[in-house]
Amino acid sequence: MSTPMPLTTIVGHTQLIDLLRRAVARGRVPQSLIFAGPEGVGKHAVAIALAQAVNCPRRREGDESADACGECSTCLRIARGLHSDVTVVDQGGEASIKIRMLRERVLEVVGFRPFEARHRVYIIDPADEMTAEAQDALLKTLEEPPPAVIFILVTAYPDTLSQTIQSRCRRLRFGPLSETDVVRVLVEREGLERSKARALAGASGGSVSRALADASGDLADDRDAALALLAATKDRAIGPRLRAAASLAQHQSKRRDRDALGTRLAIVASLIRDLGALSAGVSDGLANADLEDSLRRLSPAFDARRLANAFGTVTEAQDALTRNASPKIVADWVAVTI
Repeated sequence: MSTPMPLTTIVGHTQLIDLLRRAVARGRVPQSLIFAGPEGVGKHAVAIALAQAVNCPRRREGDESADACGECSTCLRIARGLHSDVTVVDQGGEASIKIRMLRERVLEVVGFRPFEARHRVYIIDPADEMTAEAQDALLKTLEEPPPAVIFILVTAYPDTLSQTIQSRCRRLRFGPLSETDVVRVLVEREGLERSKARALAGASGGSVSRALADASGDLADDRDAALALLAATKDRAIGPRLRAAASLAQHQSKRRDRDALGTRLAIVASLIRDLGALSAGVSDGLANADLEDSLRRLSPAFDARRLANAFGTVTEAQDALTRNASPKIVADWVAVTI
């Protein structure tokens, strides 16, 4: 059961939240939206909060400070996925969102008036899992949406959507959360101890879902692969680098390859930051304090200039993943460039 989370309670993304609240207050929420940004930064939570805000019967029209109350029957049912006018479409246990599912959940009913609320809201998450046929079928509705309908397409990979879909939607870009915000979510909403939350947040790349990977047993393997990559780049030999890249791109978890590599690149970035701290003579507050001995052995191979270049390389690689680059090619490029 989900907890109602009005827009004002969302952690992070202050500017986006303010923008959405003003749009809600003025009745100018775009009918077709893309929520784009890394996995696990709260895009889905914001989509649910927006559905609550536009439909909460206690919200006063025109009030710039208004938000969903989070307590009424409408807000509670939206949060729990039980409201007739708010539909969340996902893969439903299948590999992708197929046209049949989209027709049954959206296209055959989208023209109806809202049953009880102000707006019908359709949240498609992850939107990048729609097949080409499903995207084509959705396009006509996005071009001429019924007046009381709002579409929210949630994706970490917006550029994998067709250009025509992208052109019909207003894109809102969600960035990574700060480490402080990740710690706050882990402590306040996941019940983790603050010391553990800080360690997880440091390797999260600003993603709560990545920080929680430890619970599924993925974090240890991810950190091993990330550390092995840096170890392989101590020397100029290409062979060890490419073998480490292959290990970085391969995983045994149920995550998508792109998501898994994104997580591992975030950990590489975290290790690089720790190497920078050690090079500066600072050992307190390392995100990967348990790996300090291994990092100290690596430190002589990474001067300040190389660390800066390596961090830039990882950032470019993460951007490439969002643009639908091949995970294997990205991993190879990182290994030979650092």
